[in-house]
Amino acid sequence: MPIPANTAVILIDPYNDFLHPEGKLYSRLEESIKDSDTITHIKALVDTARANNIPIFYGLHQQIKPGFLMGWQHATQSQKQQLENDVFKEGSWGVEIYEGLAPDIEKGDVVVSKHWSSSSFQNTDLDYQLRQRGIENLVFGGLTANTCLESTARYAYELGYNVTLLTDATAAFSTEQKDAATNLIWPLFANEVTTVAKWKATLV
Repeated sequence: MPIPANTAVILIDPYNDFLHPEGKLYSRLEESIKDSDTITHIKALVDTARANNIPIFYGLHQQIKPGFLMGWQHATQSQKQQLENDVFKEGSWGVEIYEGLAPDIEKGDVVVSKHWSSSSFQNTDLDYQLRQRGIENLVFGGLTANTCLESTARYAYELGYNVTLLTDATAAFSTEQKDAATNLIWPLFANEVTTVAKWKATLV
């Protein structure tokens, strides 16, 4: 089956702080990452996109820097915890993209403006960047399954995109949370819920 020219991968928060064993949040994700072999599958997703000239749009979380949340009256608990725990700090090794997953601008990858809460659409330029390129079909991987990834995919669904979610290219703060998202919630709104290997097989 030919690859639609209007397809893109959306990769959410592939930061060292999440994926690397020395990352600040890795210990909380470790169980789920190991159970799903998440890193292997995210790398396979990226490699498949590269091999098939499918652009990858990177949805990355806002980073802590001087003035972060200063004067805010409605910061979420998650935002407050990010500041308190010094997670995703601008200029740190923790906000570098995990090895092997970095964007390749020459391949058409796009790093969109960073999201403040969960969705990489809300208060960012993701939708604008996709519309400018005529993208209609979105394939999702990244972190975490039941927060930023799911929130972004739900927003895409509301905007009329065709949404494909990959159950093994993600993780959560427990395997139970990840399985609840992939098995119970994702099928309620996604056009397709599948694995990296099964998605790849549709491209040949």
